[in-house]
Amino acid sequence: MDWIPTVSEWHGPMFLRIVDALAADIASGRLVRGQRLPTHRALATALDIDLTTVTRAYGEARRRGLLDARVGQGTFVSETTARAASDLATPVNIDLSMNLPPQPVEANLDLRIAQGLATIRSEAGFSAYLGYTRPGGTADEREVGAAWLAPRVSNASADRIVIYPGSQAIIFNALLALTSPGDVVLTEALTFPGIKAAAARLDVRLVGVAMDAEGARPDALDEACRKHRPKAIYLVPTQQNPTTATMGAARRKAIADVIRKRGCALIEDDVYGPLEPQVAPIATLIPEHTYYAASIAKCIAPALRVAYLLAPDASAEQRMRASMQATMQMPPSLMVALVTQWLRSGVAADIIRAIRNEAAARQQLAARFLKGVTYAARPASHHLWMPLPKHFDGTDLLSHLMRNGLAVVGEDAFAAGDAAPRGLRVSLGAARNRAELSQALQVLSNAVRTPVGATQIV
Repeated sequence: MDWIPTVSEWHGPMFLRIVDALAADIASGRLVRGQRLPTHRALATALDIDLTTVTRAYGEARRRGLLDARVGQGTFVSETTARAASDLATPVNIDLSMNLPPQPVEANLDLRIAQGLATIRSEAGFSAYLGYTRPGGTADEREVGAAWLAPRVSNASADRIVIYPGSQAIIFNALLALTSPGDVVLTEALTFPGIKAAAARLDVRLVGVAMDAEGARPDALDEACRKHRPKAIYLVPTQQNPTTATMGAARRKAIADVIRKRGCALIEDDVYGPLEPQVAPIATLIPEHTYYAASIAKCIAPALRVAYLLAPDASAEQRMRASMQATMQMPPSLMVALVTQWLRSGVAADIIRAIRNEAAARQQLAARFLKGVTYAARPASHHLWMPLPKHFDGTDLLSHLMRNGLAVVGEDAFAAGDAAPRGLRVSLGAARNRAELSQALQVLSNAVRTPVGATQIV
């Protein structure tokens, strides 16, 4: 028998000790996805316990998403801990519209959250995190955040960091600090819907800048700066949302030169940076101009609501912290403590590595199903961008995909202006597992290879 759990290291009822040991062995790599586990009877005999205890343990492990039972074949380590969605709109069967990180079993977030919270409880108790704290994080939390950013942003320092409840809060507060109603902010021609929502709420006008395969074009950015005199520029230079465009070193320098020459403030959204950690942000070139936002939303999980702003100087840090205090008081203390514990212990690096590997595997799957189809992607991105040929009606195609149970997003959600390129964003990470993603990609492949009108009966 290949696997026998070490139940003596765990506490509680025997069936839960088996589940905890199983989760720990998955996290450590002792068990791998798809590995077959002992039969109920064989494990009961090996542990000298009754059969119903093992049955109860395997049932709980399936409920947590750790195991899959296949009729006539046995019980296997699951591919993912994500549960099947229960709130999809009719007739959607697979929703690839939200850009989420996948939840591979190797990341084992359920176990690691439980373990992290147990460590926090034993060291300080939960009550220590239930009161008001310093807006923007404690000194220790900001030091740990700076250490996490340092490999990508060498000039990161704790005294310029403000911890926020998510990147959206950073974007909103940066616009609040840098603009007044009626001011212009430049973005890529296709941009993150969050900046559109924040700008609309603050009565800020977004102007889209022409793009190419590396994102915003320096010449177009320079001309837009001359013409519109923007108060800020918002860019996603790595795995741009929605196009996945990623600036090379020369492009980043050219963009930085324009921003320096024009004296603008840059809001650099590096939410996808941990998926390509070797890429240096623009903030390393023009730190004095840059409000740099980093987050765990796309490399771990969005609902933990932890993001880091690296302000350009101490004065900006104070203004941003004051603005945050006025709008949301503080980040979620317990979640910040959990993420800080993960960053310090190295657990975060393990989770990010597992999610990055899963993202790469899903991109490889997409490459097989979409062979011959034109689309843009990065080796470890959670999404891909599919430009639409002129003969395709985007609205008809989206409706066709919806009728076939697949939800994706068209360019209207991302357009900053009337000249935005047409296309679809497909969020590979949103699929529960690779089998579900394969079904979705087959539907997509069939749809884009056959004009929608050819499948309609009048």
